[in-house]
Amino acid sequence: MSLTLGTKLGPYEILSAIGAGGMGEVYRARDTRLGRDVALKVLPASFSRDPDRLRRFEQEARAVAALNHPNIIGIYDIGDGSATQGSAPYIVSELLEGSSLRDVLDRGPLSSRKATDYAAQIAQGLAAAHEKGIVHRDLKPENIFVTKEGRVKILDFGLAKQAPAAADASGATVTSSPTEAGTVMGTAGYMAPEQVRGMAVDSRTDIFAFGSVLYEMISGQRAFRRDTAAETMTAILKEDPPEIVDLAHPVSPGLERIVRRCLEKQPEQRFQSAKDLAFALEALTGTTTSSKTGANVAISTPASKKSSWPIIAAIVASLAVGAAAAWFLHPHPAPPPAFTQVSFDRGTVLRARFAPDGKSIIFSARLNGGPLDTYVIRDEYPESASLGLHGAMLLSVSKQGQLAVLVRPKTFAHLQSFGTLATAPIGGGSPRELMENVMDADWSPDGNDLAVMAVDEKKIRVQYPIGKTILEVDNWLSDMRVSPDGKLVALFRHPPATTDDRGDVIVVDQSGHVRTLSTGWESLEGLSWSPSGKEVWYSGSHAGAQYCIYASTLAGATRTVFCGTITTFMFDTLPSGRSLVMAAKINVNLTLVEHGVNKTERDLTWLDNSYGPRLSSDGSEVMFTDQSEQGGSGYAVYVRKNDGSPAVRIATGGFGTDISPDGKWAIVVLPGDPAAQVHIVPIGTGEARTLHWDGLQPEWAHWFPDGQHIMLTVTKPGAGTGYYMTDASGATPKLLTQHGFDTIWPGIAPDGHSYIVGDKDGASVHSILDNSTRPIPNAHPQNDVTLLAWAGDSEHVFVQEVTPSGIEIIRFDVNTGKIEPWQVLTPKDRVGLIPSAAPIGITPDGRWMAYTHMIALTQLYRSDNMQ
Repeated sequence: MSLTLGTKLGPYEILSAIGAGGMGEVYRARDTRLGRDVALKVLPASFSRDPDRLRRFEQEARAVAALNHPNIIGIYDIGDGSATQGSAPYIVSELLEGSSLRDVLDRGPLSSRKATDYAAQIAQGLAAAHEKGIVHRDLKPENIFVTKEGRVKILDFGLAKQAPAAADASGATVTSSPTEAGTVMGTAGYMAPEQVRGMAVDSRTDIFAFGSVLYEMISGQRAFRRDTAAETMTAILKEDPPEIVDLAHPVSPGLERIVRRCLEKQPEQRFQSAKDLAFALEALTGTTTSSKTGANVAISTPASKKSSWPIIAAIVASLAVGAAAAWFLHPHPAPPPAFTQVSFDRGTVLRARFAPDGKSIIFSARLNGGPLDTYVIRDEYPESASLGLHGAMLLSVSKQGQLAVLVRPKTFAHLQSFGTLATAPIGGGSPRELMENVMDADWSPDGNDLAVMAVDEKKIRVQYPIGKTILEVDNWLSDMRVSPDGKLVALFRHPPATTDDRGDVIVVDQSGHVRTLSTGWESLEGLSWSPSGKEVWYSGSHAGAQYCIYASTLAGATRTVFCGTITTFMFDTLPSGRSLVMAAKINVNLTLVEHGVNKTERDLTWLDNSYGPRLSSDGSEVMFTDQSEQGGSGYAVYVRKNDGSPAVRIATGGFGTDISPDGKWAIVVLPGDPAAQVHIVPIGTGEARTLHWDGLQPEWAHWFPDGQHIMLTVTKPGAGTGYYMTDASGATPKLLTQHGFDTIWPGIAPDGHSYIVGDKDGASVHSILDNSTRPIPNAHPQNDVTLLAWAGDSEHVFVQEVTPSGIEIIRFDVNTGKIEPWQVLTPKDRVGLIPSAAPIGITPDGRWMAYTHMIALTQLYRSDNMQ
């Protein structure tokens, strides 16, 4: 309800409106009994009819009235207004003169001194509330007030709840909370991860929100601000805020550490109480209550000038000695890592390890435009010398000088390959083959056993030692390393049904227990254990290909080890502290090619990482996903005309997976998206739609030829990955068939009645109408051959085969099995080329093809002081 000047609620007369919030309207009122001005908050009439809202409103009054603290707004009275306004409940509180913290921040960031002062007061107010068992749950700048005298007050406990305060004899928590886990309440940009997930909250939830507010005070920007509430909440779950950089107001390392600790994703890693947080803030300035009191007493102690000078001199000397001791004892920041370049050939290094002597380096690379080979570099002779392994790729080097290598390696994704595992002596000799379909392997510390990552029946299995499976997943995994004590295996876990290198850093022990150390990375490549064995060091990126080196403890605490101006990959470390890294300049280029010899070829690259081109039916437009740093952690989707006109962004937060047959709509999916959504977005005019189904995780999507139905690649808990069919309106998806994680390209026939599925025995056509299956002649299983699309004549399909120099496109007759070479796609400059296994875009008539290729120019560097 809106109140006019002169309206009375009980003994309070309305003077003017102050503002409104989600829980009520606020007025300046006159207390006619005591002759003072107060703030009066009224629950709107429409809300007062809602018992739940009414209960929360009354709860606010009880919660705050129970507190008596200078940093929490004081409550004077509560009433139901029934005498004058027909049951309009209200709360009366002290009237504050000043402005909200939001208004203060709208003028820019605060100085470190002022931010620390305000933060300490907020922490003290929270500590008082938490001691009474009250959690605010909606701490944000709008709910913090700064008076004209500089006093900070916490407002609006409209979402406050009584925290669990006791336990019964059985250990079960006794709580008076009216809001159970599963209910999401709060403000998106300041919610803690457990709030976003609808889980139970406690005082540490407020500490996360406090960290977001403090970040904003010192940086001038919101920690997790995105375009939509859903994207903001996803960022809270999976991303860290940008590094704090403010040249006008330098931030001390101590204050930045406090912010980072408050913003830890796991409650156990944050400050465990607001009292500890307040103490940490006060320690930065030395302005605790006790220190102030002590200073006043010392200064006001009466003494003659003659007698006070020796005392003052003694105090000054004592302080000087203490300062000197503190300077010597205080741990100073480690010097930045120094690097020595150890490789010099032009090309791409794929894997590198130290030799047992700790000086020589063994690495696999494509150098100077040549084929893959494995080389050694020695301290005394820095020229790259071939080990004579005839194209085998290095995986690991044992303590005894045995190499684990991949024979006949084939590119899988990014810097990862698969092939046949073999061992070979470091001094030369023919490799001894051990196991097929291996993606990675690493020696145990004693060199007697191997941990192996292999593909088996469409799943990836980690065995350690060989024969003992400790992990089995549908996701693809990479960069496996055994810990120095031999008890753990660290690796990256990526989304299923795709070759996207987003993911998590995990460790698994020999009993199969998995622990996630760090999550929500946009890219992960390159991993090693730290020299001490207490951390996992790895290369990661929050956006684009700007990889830096990070470290995570087994408890999940994460820090930055090194971040430069160029992409840096982690390869290896030694107990001595020596590290091996790779610096890389990476570009993913997009090229449009017309079928035939000496036909049109256009470079349509956008920024430095254009991925997954999809073509309209006539080839006039190409859609692609921008994975550059500008694309953000969730990527961006663009459409560009084939004449090279500027690209137009049509979506954020996913991959562009397909263009509708009429060229008007695009499907956008982010594999592993916590919201499990499929987005249908207009390429021109139109209104975007979002589809979601409980219990199903869409990983990819394609249009049917009618432009009305959609084929989904979906993972379902307990059921693996399968093809489902739905429509553009979001009808309940119908399961068509289960299949392995690596088949996301279904090849829907032009009549929309069938599709192609590949398996270990070959490929076959599946009918949607009668669920029958027809094998395709001569379609033998090949891991490096990928289905692209069904040709428009209904008799052929286009497939691609990745070669060391590019991609070969083949037209395949599904009735006879006859193969017809169609086009060879080869970049003009092949130095640093990493062939992409990602499916190209091709029109139904095969006239236009769009493909991407990665150029990675790299060099190896050694560091002796990275820590």
